[in-house]
Formats: sequence, structure tokens, C-alpha cells
Amino acid sequence: MTNINNAPWTENFHITSLLVNPLGRLGLYGLLNLLQETAWIHAEKMGFGMQDMEQQGLFWVLTRQSLQMKTWPRFGENIQIQTWLRAPEGAFVAREFAILTQSGEEIGLCSTSWLALDRQSKKILPAETLRPWDQIAHARSTGITPEKIPVTGTYEKIAKYRVRNSDLDINQHVNNTKYAQWILDAIPYDLHKSLKLNTYSVNFLAETHLGDEVEVHRNCSSPDVQLATHGESAYKGLRVGDEKVLFTAVLGWEKRK
Repeated sequence: MTNINNAPWTENFHITSLLVNPLGRLGLYGLLNLLQETAWIHAEKMGFGMQDMEQQGLFWVLTRQSLQMKTWPRFGENIQIQTWLRAPEGAFVAREFAILTQSGEEIGLCSTSWLALDRQSKKILPAETLRPWDQIAHARSTGITPEKIPVTGTYEKIAKYRVRNSDLDINQHVNNTKYAQWILDAIPYDLHKSLKLNTYSVNFLAETHLGDEVEVHRNCSSPDVQLATHGESAYKGLRVGDEKVLFTAVLGWEKRK
């Protein structure tokens, strides 16, 4: 049933063994899936679900995402994820999130940017005319603006993947969370043990489909993790068939104490 209001939507999650990484904490890939699940549920309640969008001849495309985390929940803990919509700025609509402990302490924030496209022509639609934003947009801002991540400098290939059945979402495209998983899998395990992830930003630039071969490249100017106490590492995903850049991403990290 459609629930048109601007109140933040809250979902509660228990951090089970299916969500934690080898360090016993909720990891980036697990959290991104929880954010996606929260957004999906909220969209269904608001009449923005997939079937609703199909009937209206349009669909939303996630273009950018930026996440900041103070601490990562441990196995067995409970968290809350809140989400809300912001009024459009130009063609872009922001969906934002707050991640809280069970007691209500804010441990993370996330902002995502979306475009509305016509299902047939794939043209970008004027978002401000598609919804009654004065009724559903929330005033709160996380203060995070997902920025454009440039593809500059020299890169080195660190991994190569072929898109598998399990990488696809309900729209037959690679699920956006999989790009983060590919990057994480390309990072040596010793670094996962010695570094703490603080931020994650990604730009989605092109669709990826079943059978595509994708290379993950790391920017050579990223800090030396053996020497620096903190820094940012930049990555890009390249489709082998046409050398098209599929995504760019930046991970911000610090040495574990």
C-alpha cells in the first residue's frame, strides 16, 4: 500500500554470520546490501517499487554513492538503517541514509544520487515533475555530496572477472554492490587485516551484463599502504571487450591500531 509522507523509513537488522567478514564485523559488501534492501522496502511503501515504475514507463538509475563510517558493527549486534529522499537538484534525486546502533548512536552516513530514465527511449526525465516532492522530500541532509570521480593518471591491473549468473540483479544487470565486492576481492588479504575502511565512493558509468569480462585497475599514485598511516586508493573497472570504463571508486582508509 502506498504510504506518501516524508518521514525517514527505518529498518532493523541483526548482524548474522551471513553478513560479517573474516574479521567478525559487518563489511562494506554486507552493508551495501543492507542499504539496498532498506531503499527497496521504502520505495515499495512509497509507490516507487519496480512494478510501479514499469507501469509508469520509467526506471531509476543509481549514478553515484558515497559512504562514511565511524565504526563497523560486530557479529551479533543489532543496527538500524534510516533512509529518506531529498528534493531534486536538476535532474538528480538524492536518497540518503543513516546507520545507527541499537541504542541510536549514529555510526555511518550515506548519500546516493539517482536519475529517472524513460524505459523505452532511455532519455533522462525531469525529476522535479515526476513526484510531489513537497510532500515526500525530507529536509535533513547528511552533508555528503557524491562527487564525480575522475579517471586520470596511470593505473595497473590487479584483477580480472567474468560476470557470472550470481552477479546479476532482478533487472539482468550486475548488481551495484558487486563492484565493491570485486574491488575488495582484488585487495590482498593482509591489507584487509591491517587497514580500516572509513569511506567508500563510487560512480556508476555503464551497465555490465552476463559474460562481460571486467578488469579492476588501481591508480598507481594511490598512497603506499606499507608506509602511510592513512590515505585514499582509487580504482576503476574496465570492460575488456570495448575498454569502456564501467565504474570509478575511491576507498578511504587508515591503519588499524
